Amino acid sequence: MLSRTKLSLFLLLLFILEGSVVQVFVPSAWGMSYETIPRFALVGTILISLFIGRREGLLYGLVFGLLQDVIFGHIIGVYTLSMMVAGYFAGLVLMLFHRSFAVVFTTLLLVLFGHEWLTYTLFRLFMTNPVDVQWTLTHEIFPTVLFNMLFAAFVYIPMKKLCLQVQENKERSHE
Repeated sequence: MLSRTKLSLFLLLLFILEGSVVQVFVPSAWGMSYETIPRFALVGTILISLFIGRREGLLYGLVFGLLQDVIFGHIIGVYTLSMMVAGYFAGLVLMLFHRSFAVVFTTLLLVLFGHEWLTYTLFRLFMTNPVDVQWTLTHEIFPTVLFNMLFAAFVYIPMKKLCLQVQENKERSHE
């Protein structure tokens, strides 16, 4: 139980960091035309889904997606839906492939891109002033995915250890 609490608090810390401290270091704060959006809680949710399972990823996606919608969102439900879908589909990879470093980072790349694309299309559907697809891909989606992949490289080992502790406690409680 304590390891699950540590994992949840670590994900909450990532969520707080993405909305506060990291905003100083994004390229748009320095006058560049590229927009990078830190999605640290999403990276954590995807890693949880890859190491523990798709239901855990779905649950953490629901909680942190709703938190993202309430605090930062313009439309309630967009980030909730996209983070839940991202967490669930990342967990489906466990059923198809062996969990290795290459599979984890390839899945992370594809799911981050899918999340950004889904949120773009949902916002484009509901907004009256749509943004050009090519500009969005080159100035927002690709830099955001790259930025979050770099972050994932730093947080991979601690998240893996926390997730394995949760998995061990989960298996021990079922025996």
